[in-house]
Amino acid sequence: MRRLLGFALLGGAVALALIGPATAAQNASISVSPSTVPPGGVVHISGSIPVQDCPASDAATVTGNAALFPPDGFGPNAPRNSQGDFAVDYTVPVTTPAGSYDVGARCGGGNVGVAATLRVTAGPLGGPATGAGGTPPGHGLPWQAAGATLLGLAGIGLLVRGRLARRSR
Repeated sequence: MRRLLGFALLGGAVALALIGPATAAQNASISVSPSTVPPGGVVHISGSIPVQDCPASDAATVTGNAALFPPDGFGPNAPRNSQGDFAVDYTVPVTTPAGSYDVGARCGGGNVGVAATLRVTAGPLGGPATGAGGTPPGHGLPWQAAGATLLGLAGIGLLVRGRLARRSR
């Protein structure tokens, strides 16, 4: 009977150890807004990690794929308030390929067990490429130099003309 009671206590301890992290994940949360963004866009990452599982003095570390959080998949640290809530704004690198990425959180050196999905769309941040306006970088410089030279010459011409007009009177 004593042996049976020992096995029951050991089984209960193992069950509590396994259920504990699952309960923490149920009480923790994370969200990303907006959930779809182009490379170079800014997202707001927020959530909560119970202070019973990780002291409020420990920051939440945002995690994910290395393409989203270069070079190693660890994103920014977000300070937490006394209830365990955190929030941080993050600019998605312009080098991030289009796709869906899971965004998670760590606290106190361990994964919290929550995730939100961020979808990165193809294409750069900004308006549509309609073909109107601007020149490629570096290609406008010769035209700018030519324009400045012509304006300078026109100014000199006006000065000379003014002086000649005064002398002829």
